Amino acid sequence: MSSVKILLSWMTNSGVEFQGISPNIIPFYDFPDVWQNLTYLASYLKFFLAFIVIISVTNEYSYRTIRQNIIDGMSPSQFLIAKQTLIFGFSLFNMLVIWLAGTLMGLFYGTNFVFSMYINDMEFLLAHFLELVTFLNLAMLISILLKKAGFAIIGLCFYAIFLEPAIVGILNYKFDDHWLITLFPIHAVNNLIEIPFQRYVFMEIQDYVKVSSAIIALAWLVISVALNYVLIAKRDVN
Repeated sequence: MSSVKILLSWMTNSGVEFQGISPNIIPFYDFPDVWQNLTYLASYLKFFLAFIVIISVTNEYSYRTIRQNIIDGMSPSQFLIAKQTLIFGFSLFNMLVIWLAGTLMGLFYGTNFVFSMYINDMEFLLAHFLELVTFLNLAMLISILLKKAGFAIIGLCFYAIFLEPAIVGILNYKFDDHWLITLFPIHAVNNLIEIPFQRYVFMEIQDYVKVSSAIIALAWLVISVALNYVLIAKRDVN
């Protein structure tokens, strides 16, 4: 994350300004802004983690280890718990890394330290955790459906980057921010942490986590975990 500081310094030395403001004095690492800034940037890493989950799940089918494990007595719920441990472990580790990075960057590069400001907006860390857990479970769902790593990765990217945004864009054009748009799974997880950087050019932003967004993402988490269990328990594992 220190690369942001390097980039801002380079832009300053190159004479770049934002409405007369030097990039080098943008308080990117000041508390509490740092929590939303870092979690928003880190949200782009969820695809990399999703690919790891996809490979982990599809390898169980490709090498028939899931079949052998079930023959040896592992129940579908135990298999699901094993994969959920992986998902929650990745998500928790990622959240802790961001907390540590935000703390250190705020102390070294921030303009001041006030404890009340330090703990303010830490809900973005929890929102990022929920975003990762939900997204990785959706990736697991696609993995179980397609069973092949290549197909699952392509399917996830196609749906998350092209198909759902296209559908949401059409609905948004037709119905102008209809409530239905907020119910789509990728939109739900992406909507937890809004882009924060417009604040530095004096534009209004959403600098909090909406309760409704968290509820929708949590609902998709429950749905995806339940579907994962049903598919593992009911589908042929050969």
